[in-house]
Amino acid sequence: MKVRSYSLLAGALFLLSSCAKEFLNEKRDSKQDVPNTVAKFQNLMDNFNIINTFSTVSLGLVGAAEYTLPDAVLTTWKGNIPYETNGYLWEKEVYEGKELPDWNNAYHRILYTNLVMDIDKITPTPSEKADWSSVKGSALFVRAFSFYQLAQLFCKPYNTATATSDPGVPLRLSYAVTEKFPRGTVAEVYAQIIKDAETALELVPEKQPYVYRPNKAAVATLLARVYLQMGNYDKVRYYADLGLKSKDVLLDFNKIKVDGAALFPTDYGASMPEILFYSQINKPGSTYTGFNADKELLALYDAHDLRLKGYFTKTPTGEMNFKGSMAGPNNIFVGYTTSELVLMRAEARVRLGEVQPALDDLNRLHQFRYETNYYQPIVSGNADEVLKLVLQERRKELYFRGVRWEDLRRLNKEPQFATTLTRTAYGKPYELKPGDDRWTWALPDNEIQLSNYTQNPR
Repeated sequence: MKVRSYSLLAGALFLLSSCAKEFLNEKRDSKQDVPNTVAKFQNLMDNFNIINTFSTVSLGLVGAAEYTLPDAVLTTWKGNIPYETNGYLWEKEVYEGKELPDWNNAYHRILYTNLVMDIDKITPTPSEKADWSSVKGSALFVRAFSFYQLAQLFCKPYNTATATSDPGVPLRLSYAVTEKFPRGTVAEVYAQIIKDAETALELVPEKQPYVYRPNKAAVATLLARVYLQMGNYDKVRYYADLGLKSKDVLLDFNKIKVDGAALFPTDYGASMPEILFYSQINKPGSTYTGFNADKELLALYDAHDLRLKGYFTKTPTGEMNFKGSMAGPNNIFVGYTTSELVLMRAEARVRLGEVQPALDDLNRLHQFRYETNYYQPIVSGNADEVLKLVLQERRKELYFRGVRWEDLRRLNKEPQFATTLTRTAYGKPYELKPGDDRWTWALPDNEIQLSNYTQNPR
């Protein structure tokens, strides 16, 4: 894959250092080289290592109880990366004073996008107008994408009654690195996400030459996700429809090799036509050894569901390891796909009383995921039954993409779907009950010290 990058001199704004304090305190040199053409701004947005890698979902992956680990692995990784072990057990103290990549990487992306907003200072030539629009729209999308991911980890779940008072995350909308930004509120964070995404939707093209650049369907997916968190199902249906009108392709698992060592190669999405926006994280270190997919989740797959063989493989010691990432065997895909749009539309439809259209969406996805000779459409069901099936399908289809943590948080507001997570480690039980403060992760220790923010209760 060809990925271009544009290197700025005196790069305080673009240091790859994980040290947030140094990163944010560096002053920008007014004499440093800054982009002054549409092409150079595009190069910034094509920096794959910043924009499309190290997505802000690691805490959601370790906290969602989609897998188990043996005690020996937990002990090893507690010394190396404490947030992986402490987050896995939902401890009150997670970071032990160490830097948090989820936070640092999100604000690194945001800082990049804020610089790209200077593209407004350029008057594009007629031949540059489409590229100018795409670059600015991409930057707005990535900023909204990053704020959305931060909100799912460090803000309380969206609640209409309390959103105007629940603490948000800092809305850094400037690349002035020494400027301080307050936490604001959840309502303000969501409003900014929607504003950026709606503007991006008007600017990005229907199609992009690479899946690491967002197209209209990708932006529509983000907006559908936002409104799913807010419980606005009319908007979810609208944006899911819009995204699928732009791109509606599902891969037939009957036509690919599902029993190989990995379902997809490391080709950055080239072999998966469903991808709307490519984003990944490195495989969590603790999951290399002893990873065992959740037994309750595995029991949801029918014997003829091709995802069972495609997503999982049994190790010599009996664990069910995950091999279904669209980012290949060593990275975890956490981007957007058409199948997610189909499932969001199905959920919105059934919640709005459109039961048969929701079943149509569900059956269509099943056609592409079940062995052809064993596929049986679901022909009937009341709204409650179909909603349960759709939510179950989200667990199966979107496994280990960071989505489960988001779903658990929003569904805990509904008594019929509220879930208590449980784990056993070191001979003792651990649990995370609905309504517990630990559904919202603490802000990083160094960020509290640096900016004097109010800490989230744990």
